[in-house]
Amino acid sequence: MLSTNFSIYNLEYYLLIFIRIAGLVSVAPIYGTRGVPRRVRLGLAICISVLVATVTDYQPLNYTTIIGFTVLALKELIMGLSIGLAANLCLTIINLSGMFIDREIGLTMVTEFDPTTNANITISAEFYNYAVLLIMLCTNMHHFIIQAICDSFQVVPVGGAIWDGDSLLAIATAFMQQYFLIGFRISLPIFISITLLNVVLGVLAKTAPQMNMFSIGIELKLGLGLIIMIATIYLLPNITDFVQGLTEDIVTTLIKTMY
Repeated sequence: MLSTNFSIYNLEYYLLIFIRIAGLVSVAPIYGTRGVPRRVRLGLAICISVLVATVTDYQPLNYTTIIGFTVLALKELIMGLSIGLAANLCLTIINLSGMFIDREIGLTMVTEFDPTTNANITISAEFYNYAVLLIMLCTNMHHFIIQAICDSFQVVPVGGAIWDGDSLLAIATAFMQQYFLIGFRISLPIFISITLLNVVLGVLAKTAPQMNMFSIGIELKLGLGLIIMIATIYLLPNITDFVQGLTEDIVTTLIKTMY
């Protein structure tokens, strides 16, 4: 039920709600990209904060001085940032697989600036990254991010975030395992194809030493890699579902360990 009661004494409570949501919006995938203007992100955070504040029961905050309120604000900011970063880190798996692919087909030095990560990444990683983001938009991944931060107020009340070092370490370890495993599995078709091509080129280099296998191999690797990428493009929805499921599991587990 929506509540329209507002008191100046509750302003500090609503401010903490806004800080948590603003922290998530500033770094979360889709919302935290540089393509989204800061005013839009700020307005979105304010709108969501107002809606969350109207459905959240007010609870008195346990602090005495301005230092105590600053500590609560920092806790809310760190919680919002950690949830957004957890969702954003799962997308870096796509960048890793793209870099694996470019290393195999010889496009490692072909890099461009990615505004979503503020870094230079390879061209295949950029292609897969935007393709997966587009599919995630079609499957309402952006709705899950907003739902996660809104539901976090039911699990972790305002000012009640507590971090367990052992739980966070377990989450980080599990994520690193999936990070390299999934990244390599995405690039596995091209890795196998290029490996077989290297074997064939090695045999040809022994049987026909007068042929320049180095120059021929560069063109063959690039052509074969592009063919395999086109042939496996239909697997992108399955890859997106897997990465999205991992994102949901990591974010949900992270929120549960904060209380």
